[in-house]
Amino acid sequence: MSLFLLKPIAIWLNKMELDNYQKSKIRFHLGFNSGAQVPAGDRSRLEEAMALIPDDYWYEEIVYHIKRCDIAWKASAAIPDDYFDPGGTKTLNPSRQEIISGDVQRTINTSDPLKGDDYFREIYLRECDRMAETLYVPNYRRPEVRRYAFERAGADFIMAVPGPADTSVACRIVLSQSWR
Repeated sequence: MSLFLLKPIAIWLNKMELDNYQKSKIRFHLGFNSGAQVPAGDRSRLEEAMALIPDDYWYEEIVYHIKRCDIAWKASAAIPDDYFDPGGTKTLNPSRQEIISGDVQRTINTSDPLKGDDYFREIYLRECDRMAETLYVPNYRRPEVRRYAFERAGADFIMAVPGPADTSVACRIVLSQSWR
């Protein structure tokens, strides 16, 4: 075999691929639930983006985005996971935090749960936006993007789905007329 033929084979063998659990996390963070009326074209773009990761750098960045989204998702909960644990913090997400340093270190937390929830939710959505930008797909967690999905649901024709492009191919249509 010539070197010309070996190079594409080496690139194909070295292709990075996300496992099913990582793909599921991406779908979750970007709001691509199968029952969420996401347009088929956008679903196929996400699946294609997850299947065609070009190299190690892109793979590492996408895995890094998944970790950041997981951390932001946990932090966005109004009631933290350790709230009911015996040694838990028993504090809600603060809406304002003041750290006073000097001869005495102290922290003052002010909790307005609704305002804190808004802040931490926006941080989570921004992390999801970064992952969506890396994959070149929309972030359906954002309300303004979600509205866009409902406006165009069911209007896509995609070539990414395996099988024939259409069920009514012209060579398979048989016309018949019967006169009585």
